[in-house]
Amino acid sequence: MDIIVTQDFFPKIGGAHLWLYETYRRWPSPVKLLTHRYGCETREADSQTIFDARKHGSLRIFRENIAIDNISLFNSQCRNHFWQVSSIIRRLMDRNSNTIHCLRAFPEGFLGLLCKLKNPFQTCLIVYAHGEEILVAKSSRQLWVIANLVYRIANLVIVNSKNTELLVKSLCPQAITVCIHPGVDTTLFLRKKQELEAYRQQWQWPKNTIVVSTVARMEPRKNQATVLRAIADLRREGLPLAYVCGGGGEERAKLYETTQSLGLDAWVRFTGVLTEDEKIMIYGASDIYAMPSIEYGQMIEGFGIVFLEAAAAGIPSICGSVGGQPEAVLDQKTGIVVNGLDVVAVKNAIRRLAIDSNLRDKMGQEGILWAQEHDWSRVSAAIYDAILNHTMK
Repeated sequence: MDIIVTQDFFPKIGGAHLWLYETYRRWPSPVKLLTHRYGCETREADSQTIFDARKHGSLRIFRENIAIDNISLFNSQCRNHFWQVSSIIRRLMDRNSNTIHCLRAFPEGFLGLLCKLKNPFQTCLIVYAHGEEILVAKSSRQLWVIANLVYRIANLVIVNSKNTELLVKSLCPQAITVCIHPGVDTTLFLRKKQELEAYRQQWQWPKNTIVVSTVARMEPRKNQATVLRAIADLRREGLPLAYVCGGGGEERAKLYETTQSLGLDAWVRFTGVLTEDEKIMIYGASDIYAMPSIEYGQMIEGFGIVFLEAAAAGIPSICGSVGGQPEAVLDQKTGIVVNGLDVVAVKNAIRRLAIDSNLRDKMGQEGILWAQEHDWSRVSAAIYDAILNHTMK
């Protein structure tokens, strides 16, 4: 039996959750997914009910109170909760062989480890690694010990980029790893030109406007502020640029203030939280995707599914040079890799793409081919084969 353990899941979502969902709903056999149950008093409760009622391919979703927010094995309540949640996992397991797939090393991987120690010869442990959680582990002695133990005991650690693989190996050299990039559903981005043009018109900018977009959570790591400053400088040079800043997050008010201080009010649209269809339409109606992410504290861009989404929509990307971003964007082929801390470098990349429509088209076409190589069906099959190869040894 295949069992996924992820503390959080839809309706809350990030790239890591999408990776699990798109992979395992295509699995060739039934998969049980255990995640947290949002209380009826939370705003996610209704969305949770609606989501769970849909068809999810091979996935069967189970929700229990499994949230472990503050990990401290010196705390008896925390230890008891770990054992309680591991008991819930064991109830989902078959009497024979089981494979437990964990979103990350902690808390999910540690829960899987407890189950594996209970039945070591009948349980395989698969752990995903995304990048930033490893940096968090290195900041805490206790989390470092937990992550090291989980990576060492796991039958396989699936990393989202070569950069993440290096981070895992730096923490646990003995870890058995395989690098498989996340993917994209390329069929979702096949939109008619007329439909995209009609959507673009709602921004009410002149036809010659070059639209730059960022679809991401508004947080310092995503670096929307640098894009705003670059666009302000380039508009002063005479380039007809505008910016669509899609998503929500704690930096929205600060970014709005920056927009006003730069005199960009008429040329920036803040969309707020987007539906999947709105997100896809923004990609297709834009000319350039820009998210030159930076390392911020313990936060890093482990890969960047958004760059594959932009590629699937046929537009070039500008990404940062840290983390796994350079593996998501092929420099000078599907986009441009820059130092996100360098405003001039970001500005030069935007300028180059803005003034050269032929280059945008060429990179856009290369991006479509690149995205097709990462279609979720291929990613799911690659993960299935990798797990099979490592658990059958």
